[in-house]
Amino acid sequence: MRKFLTLALSFVMLFGLVTPTFAHPGALDELGGHFRRADCTYLLHHPTSLARKAKNMQELIALIKKYNSNSKCTRGLTPSKVNLEGFTFSHTQSTHTKPATKPTTKKVALPSIKINSKHTVKVIRVVDGDTVEVRFSNGATAKVRLIGVNTPETVHPNKPVEKYGKEASNYTKKRLTNKTVTLEFDVQIKDRYGRLLAYVWIGKELYNETLVKEGYANVMTIPPNVKYQKRFVTAERAARQAKKGLWK
Repeated sequence: MRKFLTLALSFVMLFGLVTPTFAHPGALDELGGHFRRADCTYLLHHPTSLARKAKNMQELIALIKKYNSNSKCTRGLTPSKVNLEGFTFSHTQSTHTKPATKPTTKKVALPSIKINSKHTVKVIRVVDGDTVEVRFSNGATAKVRLIGVNTPETVHPNKPVEKYGKEASNYTKKRLTNKTVTLEFDVQIKDRYGRLLAYVWIGKELYNETLVKEGYANVMTIPPNVKYQKRFVTAERAARQAKKGLWK
């Protein structure tokens, strides 16, 4: 009986010593893990607050090398040799960063424009002699084609720069750029290209008429916008007789 008890006690002591050695051969380090001696795999059993500071695998490996005394295993430690055992990095950053998105600017709608109405605007750009871009008081912008007149082309995609086109464009730039003017609308508010159609007033001066009078434009009447047609025809007749601009 004594022999049996001695044998049983020895068996218990053997498993008490051997089994833990194979399962956990060594105390946990300050990170809450240890190396498996058989293949130098690092097992992160119980991550401590120190281990949780790591934002990614590279930072964790650096901590292991710093706080684990097993120099043999830490020397060649790679990510494939780290078993996180379910641990995840709380600040993991994706390797696929999303491209920065440009802030979107909400387009301001044009104010209500009625037949024969008038609006004060600022000319912010001159496209060519008879087309400008303006800004309304509410911040909305739009291209405006001057009614009843036509200057030689300078920016047409399918036409070369026409005779006296640059002169007409430069004249409008000089007269209207950054100027506050009044747009007067007729019956048709927009053309087929979406541009606003208007008469441009600089104080009491009808600029459309001035372009024709100085020889920078010829009359181009397109119904139903015919309010100042007679004035434009008279101005063109005078420019022809005086041989101004286009009529030299």
